[in-house]
Order: sequence, then C-alpha cells, then structure tokens
Amino acid sequence: QYRSPLILSLPVSTRAAGLGGASAALSGDASAVFLNPAGLATIRNIAIEGAIQRYPDGSVEAMGAGAFRLLQFDFGGGFHYLRFSDTSSVRDNLVWSGSAVYRVGLLAAGATLKYISLSDSAGAAQRTATMDLGVGIHVFDLMTLAFDARNINDWRVSGPSLPLPVSKRAAFAFNFTDPQETIRLLGTMEVVWTDREPRRTVLGVEAGAVLGRVGLVARLGYGAQPQGSGQKEVSLGAGVVLSRFNIDYAWQRRTLLGREVHRLGLRFTL
Repeated sequence: QYRSPLILSLPVSTRAAGLGGASAALSGDASAVFLNPAGLATIRNIAIEGAIQRYPDGSVEAMGAGAFRLLQFDFGGGFHYLRFSDTSSVRDNLVWSGSAVYRVGLLAAGATLKYISLSDSAGAAQRTATMDLGVGIHVFDLMTLAFDARNINDWRVSGPSLPLPVSKRAAFAFNFTDPQETIRLLGTMEVVWTDREPRRTVLGVEAGAVLGRVGLVARLGYGAQPQGSGQKEVSLGAGVVLSRFNIDYAWQRRTLLGREVHRLGLRFTL
C-alpha cells in the first residue's frame, strides 16, 4: 500500500506537528533524535518526551524519546511506532533511533543511527538501517541555524530492500523575545529537499505567555507537506507550560489515515 514507510513522513513531535512539521531548527527536545541530532546540544541535563494519537481509521501512533548531557556530549534514543488498522495491507512501521552530538562554542554536530522496520498483514517484514547527520549553530537561546540530512545510505537487515528517500533540510529559528521572560514568540522557517519530490518550504510560529512557571502557547504552521502523507498545508497546535513539563496538542484537518487528527504529547526538561 505504501512504497516507503509512511512513518517517515509523519511529524513525530507534537510540537513540530503544530508548526506544520518544521523541526530541523527546534532544539532542547528529546524528539531531536528523530529530527536533527544537533538539536540535542542545548539539553543541559536530561530531556524526556512522549506522544500518542489514534487516527480515525483505527491506526495508532506512539513515540517515546530521552536524552542526557555528559560533558560536551549529548546522547539520546527513542522509538516511533505506527500500528495500522486491521483493514490495511501494512501491519506496522517501527523506527528505533540512537543519537550522539558534540558541541563546542556555538557549533554542534551530531549523528543518528536508525533501524526501520515495515511489516505487512501476512507477517512478512522489511528491515533496514540508515543514518542521519545534522549540524546546528545555536546563538544562546535566541537563534538557531540548522542543517540535516536524513536517510543517508542504508543497510538491508532482512527481507526485500526498503526504499528510504534521502531528505535534506535547511532551517532557521528565531526567538523574537527572551524565552526566559513572560512573553514567548518564536518563528521558524524550513526548506526541504526530498528525493523525487518538489522542494518544500514550511513556516511556523509559536506565541504565548508564561507567568512564573505556568503558561500557554499557541502554534501555527503553514507549508507544503510530504508527498503521500495526505496532510493539509495548515496545522494548529497549543501547549501548556507547567514548570519543567510541557503538555502539547496539535490538530491536522486531514491525513492519509483520516480527517480531524488530534495529537497529544508530553515533554520534560531539566
């Protein structure tokens, strides 16, 4: 039913989903192990993230990730799982990911090793491994310039060859206000080049207010989505800030797996 794993076209992070999928320049979240390993470099101690959603057709998606700092390095890992409905010819997609990044001054460079599996309804599986590379220039908490390349080369583990399109991203994120102050306003832009697809540009805005340790933020994303994902150009999201915890929500009007998709996620940083 799907030429390459559908899971690779999903936004993974609930926060990124609310920003239209723009993710390469987001930093400090554990989900960077799937998005751009250089984004782990701003984690000061530990970060944990999870997300879950049920699609209208009965499919279920779940993600969990964690990361920690050790000297000048940050390490992280996680899983991303998509279980299709009983009527689908594809049973599930699974991604395991492990990342390491080194930061010196403003510059961070990292790599991610991924294991990807696709199983059909008869139990036959295609399994492969691949690698992502990413760099980021983090100017304090105000600005990030980032570039990543996903699915560089691949190594067949078992079963028939699994097509993994190479995707490159150049991104920019800017905090128009100090993120330690009351008002929050972040803008991000991402340009995506994927094999055999036209170039895409995605814009995202995150705005809100945090009083003390409690706050609310809203998110808006706009831009062309990956081919075959069925997603509309506009995404909406929101978040509740509770000290070190963030409860995230994202809404997409339509996806390949159904309409009116609601995503929930939880992030913790220390």
